[in-house]
Amino acid sequence: MRMRCVAVMLALLLGSVPAGAQTRTITGTVTDAATGQPLEGARVGVRGSAVATTTGADGRFTLGGVPDGAVTIAIRRLGHNFVDLSLPAGQNELRAALTRDPLRISDVVVTGQATAVDRRNLANAVATVSGEEVSRVSAQTVEQALQGKVVGASIQSNSGAPGGGMQMRLRGVTSINGSSEPLYVVDGVVLSNVAIPSNQNAVTRSTQGSNPSLTQDNQVNRIADLNPNDIENIEVLKGASASAIYGSRASNGVVIITTRRGKSGERRINATQRLGFSKISNTLGSRTFTSLADATAAFGAAAGNFFSQGKTFNHEDELAGKTPLSSESVVDVSGGDADTRYFASGLWKHDGGIIDNTGYEKQSVRANLDQDFGSRLNFSLQTDATRSLAQRGLTNNDNASVSFWMVFPFTPSFVDLRQSADGTFPNNPFVASNPLQTAALMKNDEKVLRSILSGRLTFNAIQSQSYSLRFTMNGGADQFSQENSLLFPPELQFEPTDDGEPGTALLSNSTNLNLNLGTNAVFTFSPQSGSFAATTSVGVNGSSRELRISRIVSRNLVGGLGIVGAGTDVRVLEQRQRVEDFGLFAQEEFLTLSERLLLTAGITADRSSANSDTEKYFYYPKFSGSLRFPQPFRGTDEVKLRVAYGQTGNQPLFGQKFTPLSAIENIAGLPGLVVPVLGTVGSNNLHPERQREIEAGVDAQFGGGRAALELTGFRKDITDLLLQRTLPPSSGFGFEIFNGGKLRTTGAEVAVNLVPIQSGEAEWIFRTAFASTRSKIVSLPVPTFRGLGFGTALGSFQFEEGASATQIVGNDSLPDGSTVVRKIGDANPDFTMSFINNLSFKRLHLYGLLDWQHGGSIINLTKFLYDLGSNTADYADPITYGGLQTTKGANRLRLFPKQTAMYVEDASFLKLRELTLSFELPESMVAGFGRGVRSADLSFSGRNLWTHTNYTGMDPEVSNFGNQAVGRNIDVGPFPPSRSFWFSLSLGF
Repeated sequence: MRMRCVAVMLALLLGSVPAGAQTRTITGTVTDAATGQPLEGARVGVRGSAVATTTGADGRFTLGGVPDGAVTIAIRRLGHNFVDLSLPAGQNELRAALTRDPLRISDVVVTGQATAVDRRNLANAVATVSGEEVSRVSAQTVEQALQGKVVGASIQSNSGAPGGGMQMRLRGVTSINGSSEPLYVVDGVVLSNVAIPSNQNAVTRSTQGSNPSLTQDNQVNRIADLNPNDIENIEVLKGASASAIYGSRASNGVVIITTRRGKSGERRINATQRLGFSKISNTLGSRTFTSLADATAAFGAAAGNFFSQGKTFNHEDELAGKTPLSSESVVDVSGGDADTRYFASGLWKHDGGIIDNTGYEKQSVRANLDQDFGSRLNFSLQTDATRSLAQRGLTNNDNASVSFWMVFPFTPSFVDLRQSADGTFPNNPFVASNPLQTAALMKNDEKVLRSILSGRLTFNAIQSQSYSLRFTMNGGADQFSQENSLLFPPELQFEPTDDGEPGTALLSNSTNLNLNLGTNAVFTFSPQSGSFAATTSVGVNGSSRELRISRIVSRNLVGGLGIVGAGTDVRVLEQRQRVEDFGLFAQEEFLTLSERLLLTAGITADRSSANSDTEKYFYYPKFSGSLRFPQPFRGTDEVKLRVAYGQTGNQPLFGQKFTPLSAIENIAGLPGLVVPVLGTVGSNNLHPERQREIEAGVDAQFGGGRAALELTGFRKDITDLLLQRTLPPSSGFGFEIFNGGKLRTTGAEVAVNLVPIQSGEAEWIFRTAFASTRSKIVSLPVPTFRGLGFGTALGSFQFEEGASATQIVGNDSLPDGSTVVRKIGDANPDFTMSFINNLSFKRLHLYGLLDWQHGGSIINLTKFLYDLGSNTADYADPITYGGLQTTKGANRLRLFPKQTAMYVEDASFLKLRELTLSFELPESMVAGFGRGVRSADLSFSGRNLWTHTNYTGMDPEVSNFGNQAVGRNIDVGPFPPSRSFWFSLSLGF
């Protein structure tokens, strides 16, 4: 019955199309106003209708289906200011010249799941990053390429290991125990960004300490699989008022990625070859012993067998001093005609690791197709296939003294650990592990095969001068398999003594499948009087995500075989997750006052199997408005006032609503499952956290589009937090996950964009951005509790009512000699800023990005370990403290554990994230390359070339526990950071 009603409505709509409307075909040319050169890829369309086309390589276009009467032709092109030209009845030829828009003021920005508006009318602070900005310097992941380019985004490298491992947080803290990552949407497909641990903890035993979290395995989040070179545009919806269109998946913001597409015109081929290398950018160093007495005092009498005056070995350099060759080959081809457009690309990437048996490889192939079936029907198809191999080494926390930087603190520099001439490695006499041997013989490989398929079908049911109706159906699938294969052969020094079972092989196989399907209708009403325009959109969407993980731990390998089947002690684990979501949305946009006032209202309703009540809908409204004032003051081009309010949700994590079961040996002789004693009980009313955000701001433009200012303030109130409470033992359970409490996050964002120089030969574009956030736990219906960390002796995250959600507490001494636990730091920085300069003079271009973080705290457990080993680089430096003559390291240990602050350090830094110098070869030189070559560029670039910080660890951005809502900035033996250098040659055919 429902389908019959839909069919009847569709037939009525189709029948309402004017049958006898007279149309015409217009032709024309679009050029650059400054150079007079033709502009390819400019969109030319009839304002208020779906009739549109794009210009070819010669800048010419042919637009059919144009009404006979007077119409307005809208012309847009990325990087240029758009124009609206009146075309009177009877005129069939049009010429337009577009001025450059280096500040991208004329961008079109997403405002709904099926609609978009001009940035000049936008009521939200939405960040936009072009594909050129993403791919300017070679990056392992998209997130790495975005560092410093999105106002209000904290993008952190969890370690320096090859293959990625990043986390993005938009506008501060939004949860304590829930998800913290934004939603990633690529060409309409919701992509999985899960980070699956490798299971290296089976060897490191990192989960056997005070933090039993698998996230200490230095895992990679799967957005790393995307090829940054394929990206056309990225829009970051930072606030609830913008991301509310995605409902209970969007509390942490939405990153909308659009990949490159073909344009009508002759075939174009672009090829880029990059060659480079990476080099360790910082080391910790270790103590240099000047006497046998000092050596034996630190390492016992055995030190006398190895100490030799003046003889030292740089273990860090021996391990991580490699500078292997890296390469990246990129090629793409695009073209088409007015009906069919295509884009295809390929990538072959190899990043050599600075440690033996580490590195990163990625191969990807993409094919995008757009097909028009007349003026009413369009179909687009996007496909992507990726294969990657990340070799991660052995770093981060462990309780077995086997990972590299957990062994170095207790290994003196006068011991030689290098490989002998016969190929063997000496045993480490002070720790039962030789990191150089481990790196040479172990394997930690993560192989990923991923395919992404998405499609969109658009039907323009009604097209007229005053109104139009468009139906769109989009769907996609994101599937990947991940294999983690780790081998620790029996000949490793630590293997025979670690557990009495020499040799360990680990194998994990994970598969993930995300499916989504949605449909929407968009009705636009724009009367010929031009007094206002209204856009109504409604839609429905459904999605599912399924993750399966199986793990095999095999010990006591026999026969010299490095496979799990060769072990005599084998254990198998398995985990399955499945979540299904369904939602509806409706939105109304109203543009009036000569397109100066924009009002928007919308609502999303969705349900999810992650909630206790799988049939209950949760509603998320949004409202926004903007008002532009052209030339309100002398010297001011335009000022816009904007305000927006919205609500979003943050779904419970999978399994939080369930009562887990555990296996036992037998029940009456049979294997069975039981409820664990004092385990977690399932909740009968678990639902999404709810975020309510209001944002307001002012945008201003000056100097004829050569200066722009964006000011934004926001406040987020998050209620129904996902919390854990302790139950009375009489209940038979220990804990319950429930909703309660309130968190508030406030912040400010400032963006300044300038074009100080703009002429025919030279141009200077300068951008700077500032962001600051603060959080406060307004109410907490459970007693104060602590999260990640290593106790108050070393620093721990503590959650209490009235305090910051990111505070770090630790021991502190009072004047009377007693010890008190109080706040000693905060992981949240005071502010972040970035500075981007893009200078061009004739054919020479210089680009640089400085990223500045001020404030924030890091728990530096690595330094504590070096102190315990009497091996810190500054350990023996003499100081006077409280009238006592001592050394720096001995004094820190003397104050420990009554004072924690010496191991909680300032995380401020200034980094040169990116630097590029490029040169466009002149046409006369390009002509000598051969027939068909139209352009050639040479460039030298680098990433993370320079860092200034007072932090005494390797990298102030480190995070031992990976992607976390709050528990970041913990340093425990990470993979060291590196800087990369690249030479590139790009050819256009």
